[in-house]
Amino acid sequence: MKIAVYSKQHDADTLSFIGKVIESVRLRHVEVYVYADLLSQFDKSYADVISGQFGDKAELVHCQIDYLFSFGGDGTFLGAAGIVADSNIPIVGVNTGRIGFLTNISKDRFDEYFDKLLQGDFHIEERSLLHLESSVPLDLKAQFALNDVTVRPTEQDSMNSVKLWVDGELVNTYWADGLIIATATGSTAYSLSCGGPILLPSAGVWTVTPVASHTLAVRPIVIPDTSIVRLEVESRCGSFLLSVDSGKTIVTNPVSITLSKEKFTIKTLRFSSQSFFSVIREKLLWGVDVRNLQK
Repeated sequence: MKIAVYSKQHDADTLSFIGKVIESVRLRHVEVYVYADLLSQFDKSYADVISGQFGDKAELVHCQIDYLFSFGGDGTFLGAAGIVADSNIPIVGVNTGRIGFLTNISKDRFDEYFDKLLQGDFHIEERSLLHLESSVPLDLKAQFALNDVTVRPTEQDSMNSVKLWVDGELVNTYWADGLIIATATGSTAYSLSCGGPILLPSAGVWTVTPVASHTLAVRPIVIPDTSIVRLEVESRCGSFLLSVDSGKTIVTNPVSITLSKEKFTIKTLRFSSQSFFSVIREKLLWGVDVRNLQK
């Protein structure tokens, strides 16, 4: 087996943990390839225990990687998805951050779950993506989003007007601090904090969630992920901030943005002892009665 190790976190604790992981999996006769930027943070003693390094999708494919391990939080996982792209290499999320809905392996149970991986005690989940097209060139590394596409003002005291069409029909003109188009995976990210619903990753829908709408009657809506969504943004300052997962760019009006379902998916692992609802209960503390925590 060949695995790739990816992380954007370079603090001492995370580096120490990843170093122990590399040594542990090498004892299981697994070849390890490390992200070049991460490898530069280790001392030269690791040169003898890793099989190589990578920096992009082409090098992952060339090395014939079986799984990419993402160490960090959901932001790191999104970065890993941007590198994996359409290579069909599954991503395994290891949580060294905080909540982490996408990183379902905790540090203290890594060896347990790695053994489950070696035993085949898991199944592959396919996460659908948003594909973005624009009437003007955009300064973005990736034209797809695993979590969401967001429109926000470039100035804090400004407000956007966003016209939204779904399959050619005008839905609404949103006067708000922003608008989020989220996948089912992204329903537990920015959309959730703005009042959007929690969706099962396999739901096959997107959410349209306004950020601080200036009209109280406007609420999040759910649409099929087979829809064609078009956005037109008007900003008082003449530009707006477009976020595609962790990628951001400032866009000058006028522009038309079209969103559709991406042709490929991002694959991740779900172990047999886990479920979406168990993750939700753990991360959001569902069922925990605060009265029982009082002294």
